[in-house]
Amino acid sequence: MQWIAPSEKDTATDTLEKRLWAAADQLRANSGLNAAQYSQPVLGLFFLRFAEVRFAARREALEKQPAGTRGKF
Repeated sequence: MQWIAPSEKDTATDTLEKRLWAAADQLRANSGLNAAQYSQPVLGLFFLRFAEVRFAARREALEKQPAGTRGKF
């Protein structure tokens, strides 16, 4: 599978992404948790990023289809 960055990002998404990464950094640095304890929330962020990229690619493909055929897979 190939990772493809979204071609366009709105400022709200960019701001949210920066806040999430900053929170993950704070969790790692200041929480006193060990790697096994903070890995799940951080891995959750990775999954959300992966899901965002997949969604954007699928959305772009669906938007290119004629309106009458969008419901068919």
